[in-house]
Amino acid sequence: MVVADAVDFGPGASELTSLESVEDEALLANTRIRYESGHIYTRSGRLLLAVNPYRALNELYSPARLQQYKDSLQPQAELPPHVYAVAASAYTGMLQNSHSQSVIISGESGAGKTETAKILLQYLAEVSSGSSNSDLHHRVIQTNPIMESFGCAKTVWNNNSSRFGKFLTLQFNSTGRMQGAYMKTYLLEKSRITSQLPGEQNYHVFYTVAAGLSAEKRAEWNIPPVEKLHYLNCTSSSVVWEQFPCDFKELSAAMSGIPPLLETQETCWRVLMAILHLGNATFKSASEEADAELADSSVVASAAKLLGCQPEQLEKAICSQNIKAGLDWIAKPNTTAYALNVRNALSKALYSRLFLFIVEAINSSLIFGGESRYFIGAVDIFGFECFPKNSLEQLCINFANEKLQRMFTEAVFESVIAEYKKEGIDVTDIKYEDNTQVVDLIENKESGVLPLLSEECFFPNGSDASYLSKLKQAHRKSDKFSEERMEPHAFTIEHYPGKVTYDSRGFLEKNKDPLSQDLTVLMQFSDDPFVADLFKEKAQPQIGGHGGARRFKSAKFVGVIDSFRTSLNELVKTLKETKTHFIRCVKPNMVKKPYTFIDDVMTRQLHSSGVVGAIKATRQGFPDHLKFEELLNRFRLVVPKGGNKSGVSGVKDLLLAANVDTSRYRCGKTKVFLGVGVLDALEKLRMDFIASKAVAMQVLARGYLSRKRVKQMLDERRRAEELKRLAEAKKREEEEAKRRAEEEAEREKLAAEESKKKEAEEQDRQKRFQRARQLSFERRAGRKKREEEE
Repeated sequence: MVVADAVDFGPGASELTSLESVEDEALLANTRIRYESGHIYTRSGRLLLAVNPYRALNELYSPARLQQYKDSLQPQAELPPHVYAVAASAYTGMLQNSHSQSVIISGESGAGKTETAKILLQYLAEVSSGSSNSDLHHRVIQTNPIMESFGCAKTVWNNNSSRFGKFLTLQFNSTGRMQGAYMKTYLLEKSRITSQLPGEQNYHVFYTVAAGLSAEKRAEWNIPPVEKLHYLNCTSSSVVWEQFPCDFKELSAAMSGIPPLLETQETCWRVLMAILHLGNATFKSASEEADAELADSSVVASAAKLLGCQPEQLEKAICSQNIKAGLDWIAKPNTTAYALNVRNALSKALYSRLFLFIVEAINSSLIFGGESRYFIGAVDIFGFECFPKNSLEQLCINFANEKLQRMFTEAVFESVIAEYKKEGIDVTDIKYEDNTQVVDLIENKESGVLPLLSEECFFPNGSDASYLSKLKQAHRKSDKFSEERMEPHAFTIEHYPGKVTYDSRGFLEKNKDPLSQDLTVLMQFSDDPFVADLFKEKAQPQIGGHGGARRFKSAKFVGVIDSFRTSLNELVKTLKETKTHFIRCVKPNMVKKPYTFIDDVMTRQLHSSGVVGAIKATRQGFPDHLKFEELLNRFRLVVPKGGNKSGVSGVKDLLLAANVDTSRYRCGKTKVFLGVGVLDALEKLRMDFIASKAVAMQVLARGYLSRKRVKQMLDERRRAEELKRLAEAKKREEEEAKRRAEEEAEREKLAAEESKKKEAEEQDRQKRFQRARQLSFERRAGRKKREEEE
């Protein structure tokens, strides 16, 4: 367990609800002093406020710091506010409460949402890692440079702005081990592929690949320098290569870690370079109404070569269209303006389909095929946007932010206030800002801004002008909608962060997302199987699937925004079924400079993001509420002298014993409502109690294991001694047997020698006897002879 006193919580208040005043001056002063000291995180109840430092704070994300949050039992209470603390709370909450979690990261463009999501993922990958699936964690982390390269771009507010929405889901089993991951993407900004505002850039991957390809590939594919590629909107000096999330080598390495992308990597580069070649296709006539004729056919020929189709067929599909006249088809020349739109539509279609292929490849590599017990979802969705010119993309982006803000309001305020009323708690002093009116203005089925656009696209003669006229008629009395008399094509919506003016020109075209049938067929029959597969007709999806193709079902047009709205509603539904954690990212200035804190910029964001309202409502209310029995069952054993009563009296006795002042809680009919910090304090007592009991259990367990080990050692020693004794006895027996054998052999040897000696003596005796006999015989014979002679 981490000792809180030894941890630097930074200057000022790390918990905003503990400030004596929540007026703007006090909040700004507290946020500024923490920002300047490098403490960019501040907590407000269940919400984490993250200020973009626009500089590297490596110590804040070091392995030692991560380990500190990983080891803590109560990081939200024991350690300074941090994304790691939010991630730890989500992870432990998932395991302790057996409930899936989600983290909603929101804020304006440039506030640091993408980096915050990466930090969150870093912690979850580390805390749930294990040797058995370390490769999975590596692949999950490796998706970051891929998705940032293909989905992020430089804008006027942000050098690495996400131009799509992402909901990353990490799948876990019951023990907290990560099993898989998958992501859903929302509304890729396709208009950026063909045009960008001054000072902005296209998607990172175009620059990374165009500059990173080998000299041989650049020559083979006829790739000019980046400053001569029209879609890239840059000069050689305007590209700051250090600001890109990765270089070509790092991107290739990351894609090589995803098996489907390893096999198709070069083909992906070919498609990207084909798009850039299309961007360089210009027309001879400057008049938009003149027949389209390419100024340089070799540019389209280079694109056709990379796309696996015939150059003349691609040029014909761009400069003309086939029209059916009776039973015949005739080629009608396109105007220059129309051909330019056709060229751009093909570029958008190629990139958006390639992007979806990348996402599907990543999902197929990471997703767990079985049934996971829980998940932790991270929402990294485009921030609120207001540019000099705003179109349908910005409307959808801001609507998504309105929906998430609405969910934040419901989670923090409405649901709690409804619970107060149900339980008989006074709520007259609790006030909050609500954006329900704006959400209804945009999505109302009868007259909403988006449903009216879908309806207008259904009519053959529908136009941007008639759509805008219907909008003005439907919402002329709304105080959140206004006309722009100086700009007849525009309308203004007052969103929660402020007013945004939208240019309605091009709304219908973008919602229809058209691609000529001639180009579609040409791509479907490409000689390159990869390109052909990108344009292959997919199974008819449910409304809300990816993409923006025209679909007709029961005579109802389904456009880009219909799919987006359905996907967004599904996302909100999924989030509501989880325990939500909120991270509000804010930026200290509008010029992306470190050590620069602008009060007006921060004040606007603190109010528009709901942080100020959340702080005030939290101070007035009681954010945590538990049923009586739940509180008693969870904390009765850990609070000394907490009593044994039940119901209201038991709860009051327990909180009194825990030294909780009566002003910091309220008892309803069936639940107790706890003020800010009370539940954290009780949970800390519980964790300390569990830790102490765990230590006691460890002492007993270790004592038992030690005694068992000593007994085993003694038994082993006795067995060893017995074995040694038996071995020695056996050795003695063997030595005795050997000695006896040697003695017996000696005796036998002596006996043999004695026998041999006796035998020799006998033989000698026999020889002497024989000799004596011989001599006796000879004497007798001689005597007889002498006698005869005589």
